[in-house]
Amino acid sequence: MPRLSVIVPVYSAEKYIIKCLDSILSQTFTDFELLLVDDGSPDKCGEICDKYAKMDKRIKVFHKDNGGVSSARNLGLSKADGAYIAFVDPDDYIDKDMFKDTITYLQKTDSDIVCFEVCEVKKGRNKIGYHFDENKIMTGCEALNFILEDVIDNSPCNKIYKKEVWHNVSFPHGRRYEDVATIYRTFAQAAKVVYLKKALYYYVKHEGSATAVNFDFQRRYECFIGYKERLDFALKKNLDVVMACRKLAVETALATLTAFYAKESDGYLQEAGEIKKFISGNIKELRNVRLKTKHRFLLFSFVHCPSLHKIYAKLSALSKKVK
Repeated sequence: MPRLSVIVPVYSAEKYIIKCLDSILSQTFTDFELLLVDDGSPDKCGEICDKYAKMDKRIKVFHKDNGGVSSARNLGLSKADGAYIAFVDPDDYIDKDMFKDTITYLQKTDSDIVCFEVCEVKKGRNKIGYHFDENKIMTGCEALNFILEDVIDNSPCNKIYKKEVWHNVSFPHGRRYEDVATIYRTFAQAAKVVYLKKALYYYVKHEGSATAVNFDFQRRYECFIGYKERLDFALKKNLDVVMACRKLAVETALATLTAFYAKESDGYLQEAGEIKKFISGNIKELRNVRLKTKHRFLLFSFVHCPSLHKIYAKLSALSKKVK
Protein backbone atom coordinates (compact mmCIF):
# COMPACT_ATOMS: atom_id res chain seq x y z
CA MET A 1 0.00 0.00 0.00
CA PRO A 2 1.45 3.41 -0.96
CA ARG A 3 2.01 5.97 1.77
CA LEU A 4 0.57 8.80 -0.34
CA SER A 5 -2.28 9.10 -2.85
CA VAL A 6 -1.95 12.04 -5.25
CA ILE A 7 -5.22 13.03 -6.93
CA VAL A 8 -5.21 15.06 -10.16
CA PRO A 9 -8.58 16.04 -11.69
CA VAL A 10 -7.94 16.40 -15.43
CA TYR A 11 -9.91 18.60 -17.80
CA SER A 12 -8.86 20.75 -20.78
CA ALA A 13 -5.25 21.06 -19.64
CA GLU A 14 -3.45 19.62 -22.68
CA LYS A 15 -1.00 22.55 -22.82
CA TYR A 16 0.07 22.16 -19.18
CA ILE A 17 -0.46 18.59 -17.99
CA ILE A 18 2.90 17.19 -19.11
CA LYS A 19 4.78 19.70 -16.93
CA CYS A 20 2.41 18.88 -14.05
CA LEU A 21 2.91 15.11 -14.36
CA ASP A 22 6.67 15.38 -14.80
CA SER A 23 6.93 17.45 -11.61
CA ILE A 24 5.02 14.78 -9.69
CA LEU A 25 6.98 11.85 -11.10
CA SER A 26 10.28 13.66 -10.36
CA GLN A 27 9.61 13.78 -6.62
CA THR A 28 12.42 12.81 -4.27
CA PHE A 29 9.76 10.95 -2.23
CA THR A 30 8.65 8.00 -4.35
CA ASP A 31 6.20 5.95 -2.25
CA PHE A 32 3.00 7.25 -3.82
CA GLU A 33 0.24 6.37 -6.24
CA LEU A 34 -0.86 8.92 -8.83
CA LEU A 35 -4.59 8.93 -9.54
CA LEU A 36 -5.45 10.75 -12.77
CA VAL A 37 -9.18 11.37 -13.15
CA ASP A 38 -10.01 12.28 -16.74
CA ASP A 39 -13.23 14.27 -16.30
CA GLY A 40 -14.40 13.81 -19.90
CA SER A 41 -11.71 16.16 -21.17
CA PRO A 42 -12.42 17.15 -24.81
CA ASP A 43 -8.72 17.50 -25.73
CA LYS A 44 -5.90 14.94 -25.70
CA CYS A 45 -5.54 14.87 -21.89
CA GLY A 46 -7.05 11.39 -21.66
CA GLU A 47 -4.53 10.04 -24.18
CA ILE A 48 -1.65 11.70 -22.37
CA CYS A 49 -2.77 10.17 -19.07
CA ASP A 50 -2.95 6.69 -20.61
CA LYS A 51 0.50 7.13 -22.17
CA TYR A 52 2.02 8.07 -18.80
CA ALA A 53 0.28 5.13 -17.09
CA LYS A 54 2.07 2.75 -19.44
CA MET A 55 5.41 4.29 -18.44
CA ASP A 56 4.94 4.25 -14.64
CA LYS A 57 3.13 1.56 -12.66
CA ARG A 58 2.33 4.05 -9.88
CA ILE A 59 -0.19 5.77 -12.16
CA LYS A 60 -3.86 4.79 -12.31
CA VAL A 61 -6.17 6.47 -14.82
CA PHE A 62 -9.93 6.78 -14.47
CA HIS A 63 -12.00 8.04 -17.41
CA LYS A 64 -15.47 9.44 -16.66
CA ASP A 65 -18.13 11.66 -18.16
CA ASN A 66 -17.69 15.34 -17.40
CA GLY A 67 -19.09 16.20 -13.99
CA GLY A 68 -16.85 19.00 -12.75
CA VAL A 69 -13.79 19.19 -10.56
CA SER A 70 -15.70 18.17 -7.41
CA SER A 71 -16.89 14.90 -8.90
CA ALA A 72 -13.40 14.18 -10.23
CA ARG A 73 -11.75 14.77 -6.85
CA ASN A 74 -14.44 12.74 -5.10
CA LEU A 75 -13.80 9.80 -7.44
CA GLY A 76 -10.10 10.09 -6.67
CA LEU A 77 -10.82 10.05 -2.94
CA SER A 78 -12.94 6.91 -3.32
CA LYS A 79 -10.09 5.13 -5.13
CA ALA A 80 -7.25 6.30 -2.88
CA ASP A 81 -5.29 3.59 -1.03
CA GLY A 82 -2.65 5.80 0.60
CA ALA A 83 -2.36 6.78 4.25
CA TYR A 84 -2.02 10.41 3.12
CA ILE A 85 -3.88 12.46 0.50
CA ALA A 86 -2.60 15.23 -1.79
CA PHE A 87 -4.26 17.18 -4.60
CA VAL A 88 -2.57 18.75 -7.61
CA ASP A 89 -4.40 20.63 -10.37
CA PRO A 90 -3.39 19.70 -13.95
CA ASP A 91 -2.22 23.17 -15.00
CA ASP A 92 0.05 23.63 -11.97
CA TYR A 93 3.32 21.98 -10.92
CA ILE A 94 5.15 21.21 -7.68
CA ASP A 95 8.61 21.45 -6.12
CA LYS A 96 10.63 18.24 -6.34
CA ASP A 97 10.80 17.98 -2.52
CA MET A 98 7.14 18.74 -1.80
CA PHE A 99 6.17 15.23 -0.76
CA LYS A 100 9.39 14.53 1.14
CA ASP A 101 9.36 17.79 3.13
CA THR A 102 5.66 17.71 4.01
CA ILE A 103 5.36 14.06 4.97
CA THR A 104 8.56 14.25 7.00
CA TYR A 105 7.14 17.21 8.90
CA LEU A 106 3.78 15.49 9.37
CA GLN A 107 5.41 12.42 10.85
CA LYS A 108 7.91 14.36 12.96
CA THR A 109 5.07 16.36 14.59
CA ASP A 110 2.50 13.52 14.56
CA SER A 111 0.01 15.81 12.81
CA ASP A 112 -3.07 15.27 10.69
CA ILE A 113 -2.67 18.07 8.14
CA VAL A 114 0.31 20.08 6.94
CA CYS A 115 -0.19 23.44 5.21
CA PHE A 116 2.47 25.11 3.09
CA GLU A 117 2.83 28.05 0.75
CA VAL A 118 1.90 28.57 -2.88
CA CYS A 119 4.08 30.38 -5.37
CA GLU A 120 1.86 32.22 -7.84
CA VAL A 121 3.32 32.20 -11.35
CA LYS A 122 2.02 34.91 -13.67
CA LYS A 123 3.65 36.11 -16.87
CA GLY A 124 6.94 34.52 -15.80
CA ARG A 125 6.98 36.26 -12.42
CA ASN A 126 6.74 34.46 -9.09
CA LYS A 127 4.86 35.80 -6.09
CA ILE A 128 4.66 34.30 -2.58
CA GLY A 129 2.50 35.58 0.26
CA TYR A 130 3.44 33.96 3.56
CA HIS A 131 0.65 33.22 6.05
CA PHE A 132 2.90 33.07 9.13
CA ASP A 133 6.42 34.25 10.02
CA GLU A 134 7.71 30.78 10.90
CA ASN A 135 6.78 27.11 11.08
CA LYS A 136 3.75 26.68 13.30
CA ILE A 137 2.13 23.84 15.26
CA MET A 138 -1.57 24.25 16.01
CA THR A 139 -4.29 22.32 17.75
CA GLY A 140 -7.12 21.28 15.48
CA CYS A 141 -9.35 23.90 17.09
CA GLU A 142 -6.82 26.70 16.51
CA ALA A 143 -6.34 25.70 12.88
CA LEU A 144 -10.11 25.43 12.34
CA ASN A 145 -10.51 28.98 13.61
CA PHE A 146 -7.73 30.17 11.30
CA ILE A 147 -9.28 28.65 8.18
CA LEU A 148 -12.76 29.91 9.05
CA GLU A 149 -11.29 33.40 9.46
CA ASP A 150 -9.51 33.05 6.08
CA VAL A 151 -6.12 33.35 7.81
CA ILE A 152 -5.34 29.92 6.35
CA ASP A 153 -6.57 29.72 2.76
CA ASN A 154 -9.12 27.24 1.42
CA SER A 155 -7.09 25.63 -1.36
CA PRO A 156 -6.99 21.83 -1.21
CA CYS A 157 -3.67 21.77 -3.08
CA ASN A 158 -1.26 23.44 -0.62
CA LYS A 159 -2.00 20.87 2.07
CA ILE A 160 -1.36 17.18 2.66
CA TYR A 161 -3.79 15.25 4.81
CA LYS A 162 -4.04 12.03 6.74
CA LYS A 163 -6.73 10.06 4.97
CA GLU A 164 -8.82 9.87 8.15
CA VAL A 165 -9.70 13.58 8.09
CA TRP A 166 -11.60 12.96 4.85
CA HIS A 167 -14.01 10.57 6.56
CA ASN A 168 -17.54 11.59 5.52
CA VAL A 169 -16.16 14.67 3.75
CA SER A 170 -16.59 15.24 0.00
CA PHE A 171 -16.62 18.16 -2.41
CA PRO A 172 -20.10 19.53 -3.30
CA HIS A 173 -21.10 18.27 -6.72
CA GLY A 174 -21.62 20.85 -9.45
CA ARG A 175 -20.56 23.88 -7.43
CA ARG A 176 -17.65 26.23 -8.00
CA TYR A 177 -15.67 27.58 -5.04
CA GLU A 178 -15.96 24.00 -3.83
CA ASP A 179 -12.87 24.48 -1.65
CA VAL A 180 -14.65 27.15 0.46
CA ALA A 181 -17.36 24.62 1.27
CA THR A 182 -15.08 21.65 1.94
CA ILE A 183 -11.56 22.09 3.34
CA TYR A 184 -12.59 23.52 6.73
CA ARG A 185 -14.50 20.28 7.36
CA THR A 186 -11.25 18.28 7.21
CA PHE A 187 -9.75 20.70 9.76
CA ALA A 188 -12.73 20.02 12.03
CA GLN A 189 -11.65 16.36 12.14
CA ALA A 190 -7.96 17.06 12.81
CA ALA A 191 -6.34 16.92 16.26
CA LYS A 192 -3.18 18.74 15.15
CA VAL A 193 -2.35 20.88 12.11
CA VAL A 194 1.08 22.22 11.19
CA TYR A 195 2.31 25.00 8.91
CA LEU A 196 5.55 24.64 6.97
CA LYS A 197 6.98 27.96 5.80
CA LYS A 198 8.03 26.78 2.37
CA ALA A 199 6.58 27.52 -1.07
CA LEU A 200 6.26 24.05 -2.57
CA TYR A 201 3.26 24.37 -4.92
CA TYR A 202 3.35 26.45 -8.10
CA TYR A 203 -0.03 27.90 -9.06
CA VAL A 204 0.04 29.04 -12.67
CA LYS A 205 -2.28 31.99 -13.21
CA HIS A 206 -3.39 32.04 -16.83
CA GLU A 207 -4.65 35.00 -18.81
CA GLY A 208 -8.42 35.31 -18.79
CA SER A 209 -11.30 37.69 -18.36
CA ALA A 210 -11.29 39.05 -14.81
CA THR A 211 -14.50 40.91 -15.63
CA ALA A 212 -16.31 37.70 -16.53
CA VAL A 213 -15.33 36.13 -13.20
CA ASN A 214 -15.91 39.19 -11.00
CA PHE A 215 -19.40 39.80 -12.36
CA ASP A 216 -20.54 36.21 -12.88
CA PHE A 217 -23.55 36.10 -10.56
CA GLN A 218 -23.92 32.31 -10.47
CA ARG A 219 -20.24 31.89 -9.64
CA ARG A 220 -20.47 34.49 -6.86
CA TYR A 221 -23.65 32.94 -5.55
CA GLU A 222 -21.98 29.55 -5.18
CA CYS A 223 -19.16 31.22 -3.25
CA PHE A 224 -21.74 32.91 -0.99
CA ILE A 225 -23.41 29.56 -0.28
CA GLY A 226 -20.05 28.19 0.89
CA TYR A 227 -19.46 31.08 3.30
CA LYS A 228 -23.05 30.88 4.56
CA GLU A 229 -22.54 27.18 5.29
CA ARG A 230 -19.39 28.05 7.24
CA LEU A 231 -21.33 30.56 9.33
CA ASP A 232 -24.02 27.95 10.02
CA PHE A 233 -21.28 25.49 11.03
CA ALA A 234 -19.66 28.01 13.42
CA LEU A 235 -23.04 28.84 14.98
CA LYS A 236 -23.91 25.15 15.42
CA LYS A 237 -20.54 24.40 17.03
CA ASN A 238 -20.61 27.63 19.09
CA LEU A 239 -17.13 28.58 17.87
CA ASP A 240 -15.22 31.71 18.86
CA VAL A 241 -15.08 32.82 15.23
CA VAL A 242 -18.82 33.22 14.63
CA MET A 243 -18.50 36.97 14.10
CA ALA A 244 -15.60 36.54 11.66
CA CYS A 245 -17.65 33.99 9.72
CA ARG A 246 -20.63 36.36 9.70
CA LYS A 247 -18.46 39.20 8.40
CA LEU A 248 -17.02 37.07 5.58
CA ALA A 249 -20.46 35.77 4.63
CA VAL A 250 -21.98 39.27 4.49
CA GLU A 251 -19.02 40.62 2.49
CA THR A 252 -19.45 37.76 0.02
CA ALA A 253 -23.21 38.41 -0.10
CA LEU A 254 -22.57 42.08 -0.93
CA ALA A 255 -20.13 41.09 -3.71
CA THR A 256 -22.74 38.67 -5.08
CA LEU A 257 -25.44 41.34 -5.01
CA THR A 258 -23.06 43.68 -6.84
CA ALA A 259 -22.68 41.06 -9.58
CA PHE A 260 -26.48 40.81 -9.79
CA TYR A 261 -26.93 44.57 -10.14
CA ALA A 262 -24.16 44.75 -12.76
CA LYS A 263 -26.06 42.37 -15.03
CA GLU A 264 -29.61 42.18 -13.69
CA SER A 265 -31.43 39.08 -14.89
CA ASP A 266 -34.92 37.84 -14.09
CA GLY A 267 -33.47 34.33 -13.98
CA TYR A 268 -31.74 35.08 -10.67
CA LEU A 269 -34.46 37.04 -8.84
CA GLN A 270 -35.03 34.25 -6.31
CA GLU A 271 -31.33 33.96 -5.44
CA ALA A 272 -30.99 37.75 -5.23
CA GLY A 273 -33.95 37.83 -2.86
CA GLU A 274 -32.30 35.17 -0.72
CA ILE A 275 -29.12 37.23 -0.52
CA LYS A 276 -31.00 40.41 0.42
CA LYS A 277 -32.81 38.51 3.18
CA PHE A 278 -29.51 37.17 4.51
CA ILE A 279 -27.89 40.61 4.59
CA SER A 280 -30.95 42.11 6.33
CA GLY A 281 -30.83 39.39 8.97
CA ASN A 282 -27.18 40.02 9.81
CA ILE A 283 -26.73 43.80 9.63
CA LYS A 284 -27.40 44.44 13.33
CA GLU A 285 -24.78 41.88 14.35
CA LEU A 286 -22.13 43.79 12.41
CA ARG A 287 -22.70 47.22 13.98
CA ASN A 288 -19.52 47.05 16.07
CA VAL A 289 -17.43 45.13 13.55
CA ARG A 290 -14.72 46.97 11.64
CA LEU A 291 -15.43 46.87 7.92
CA LYS A 292 -13.54 48.14 4.91
CA THR A 293 -14.76 51.45 3.49
CA LYS A 294 -16.22 49.68 0.43
CA HIS A 295 -18.29 47.31 2.54
CA ARG A 296 -19.49 50.09 4.85
CA PHE A 297 -20.63 52.00 1.76
CA LEU A 298 -22.41 48.96 0.31
CA LEU A 299 -24.17 48.25 3.60
CA PHE A 300 -25.26 51.89 3.87
CA SER A 301 -26.56 51.76 0.30
CA PHE A 302 -28.34 48.48 0.98
CA VAL A 303 -30.24 50.01 3.91
CA HIS A 304 -30.81 53.58 2.79
CA CYS A 305 -30.43 53.84 -0.99
CA PRO A 306 -30.26 50.64 -3.07
CA SER A 307 -29.96 52.70 -6.25
CA LEU A 308 -26.48 53.75 -5.11
CA HIS A 309 -25.43 50.11 -5.01
CA LYS A 310 -26.81 49.59 -8.50
CA ILE A 311 -24.91 52.61 -9.85
CA TYR A 312 -21.72 51.38 -8.12
CA ALA A 313 -22.17 47.92 -9.70
CA LYS A 314 -22.67 49.30 -13.22
CA LEU A 315 -19.67 51.63 -12.94
CA SER A 316 -17.47 48.86 -11.49
CA ALA A 317 -18.30 46.52 -14.34
CA LEU A 318 -17.66 49.30 -16.87
CA SER A 319 -14.30 50.21 -15.32
CA LYS A 320 -13.16 46.56 -15.46
CA LYS A 321 -13.99 46.42 -19.16
CA VAL A 322 -12.10 49.64 -19.83
CA LYS A 323 -9.00 48.25 -18.08
